[in-house]
Formats: sequence, C-alpha cells, structure tokens
Amino acid sequence: MSMNSENRNAEMNYAACPQYEAALEDQLQGTLRGAEAASLAEHLETCKGCRAALEDAALSARLLAIAEPAPDPGAGFSRIVMARIRQQVQSNEGKSIWRPVVSVAWRFAATAAFALVMLVSFDLGRQSQSRSDQSIVAENRVPEIAPDRPSLPANRDEVILMMADTSHGKQ
Repeated sequence: MSMNSENRNAEMNYAACPQYEAALEDQLQGTLRGAEAASLAEHLETCKGCRAALEDAALSARLLAIAEPAPDPGAGFSRIVMARIRQQVQSNEGKSIWRPVVSVAWRFAATAAFALVMLVSFDLGRQSQSRSDQSIVAENRVPEIAPDRPSLPANRDEVILMMADTSHGKQ
C-alpha cells in the first residue's frame, strides 16, 4: 500500500462537521464567497473529516460529469414497470412450493372441525337420553323395603352404649 492510499483510508474514518456540510456543498458548486469562504478555508486546514468529505464530493462530481446521460425512458415507464412487477408476483403465487401443503392443511382442519362437531353433538344426545332414562327409572322405581337396621351412632356416648349393650342389637 502506498503512503497516499494509507492517508486516504485514515481520512475516510472521519466525518464532516455538521455545521460545515452546507458550506462544503456551496464550495463544490462555486457559490461560496466572502467571509464564509474564508471561514471554510480556515476550517479545512485543521479538520481532516471535512477535507476528506470535500475531496470525496469533488471526485464524485468529476465522475458524474464524465458519465453519459441516460436516455429518457418515456412517459409510460413507471406503468410498464409496475405492470411487469404485478405480472411477476401473480405468476410466482401459482408456483409456490407450499401451495399443496396449505391445501392439505385446510382439508385436514375442515375434517377435524367436522369430527369435533359430530362428537359434541353425539355427547349432547347421549346426555339428554341418559337424563330421560333416569327420569323414567325414577318414576317406575319400586320402593325398597329395607330391613330394620340400627341407626349409626351420632356421638361417642352412643358408641359406648352400643358396646355395652349385651343384646348386640338383637331384639
């Protein structure tokens, strides 16, 4: 690497001072005069960032002056470009790799939803049938005749009395 390119790379790390950016542009265009021109010249002697920015902008302006102007694309250029973009997007939508997977997924989701509706309706039907069966059984139930059983003790005293009873609950 030459010494000039090393200096150039070192200067590229500096940015132009924001208060002098407009003056740098005016200097490039040749419209900067008087006290502003003197102030900028003074600043450029001490500021590497502004010097580098001025040199880069001057180089860019020279390159743009050398380049040939492009022909005017015409009045309908933007409409033609947008129509081609729309056409490309539409043709790409039909060629998606995921299209068959999405189609199968929608079918699976519809089938699962249908199965869920069927299961819920079957369960509701079963529950209502069970309730009606229980009400019929309750209406037609024959009362049970329960043998006389001694009642269960309600507290400790009754337990002790039952244990002390010699007949052991026989009458």
